[in-house]
Amino acid sequence: MTEEQRIAIIANAHRESKGLPTDPAVMELVADLQAEQLLVEHGLKDVDDTDVEDELSLITHNPSAEYIDEEDEEMGLSDEMKGVYHD
Repeated sequence: MTEEQRIAIIANAHRESKGLPTDPAVMELVADLQAEQLLVEHGLKDVDDTDVEDELSLITHNPSAEYIDEEDEEMGLSDEMKGVYHD
């Protein structure tokens, strides 16, 4: 952790002790550091059957519908609108 990050955490703790609003960016940093420390101390959780089932369900997943962008599809013009643009 850099000196600047440590100072930000201390400043945030001081603001909290005075009942002042906390900085969301500092709180996010604290949460990230706590998560990192938890992983360092305890490691990743073991894989269970639910995790395997979730991954297996994605094997047959067909993402083709996700690639369709409605904005890329051309819309036809009615005869009335063609007359407006082609006169």
